[in-house]
Amino acid sequence: MDLKSNGFNLEASRLGDQFALSQLCGVIALTILFLVLQGVQVVASGNGRRVDAHWNRGMSYLKLGWNWIRLAITQQWKIQVYPFLSSLPDPQPAIASKQQQNDSFKREFTVLSRFPAS
Repeated sequence: MDLKSNGFNLEASRLGDQFALSQLCGVIALTILFLVLQGVQVVASGNGRRVDAHWNRGMSYLKLGWNWIRLAITQQWKIQVYPFLSSLPDPQPAIASKQQQNDSFKREFTVLSRFPAS
């Protein structure tokens, strides 16, 4: 997840008050939602290559939204956000590398009819 290495760094807040910490978590949750919605908008509008240099989409929606907002601020672009998240499968899932994509084809799942005895 992009939370620790990309700016949120909750541990550095050093908040000891439960109320203040819960308020901060609420603000972070809304910020994450806003950035994910922005990332969805970037991909849907075909502008993903402006902020993601991978051949296929290699960044999460959160990271795409974060990068787009930074670019939009520096370029003074109007920011438009998707009003909702779709429940449909991701039309273009993020793939960080060809190795990751190849490894996903090797996964096998077994359906259990009952839990094994432990």
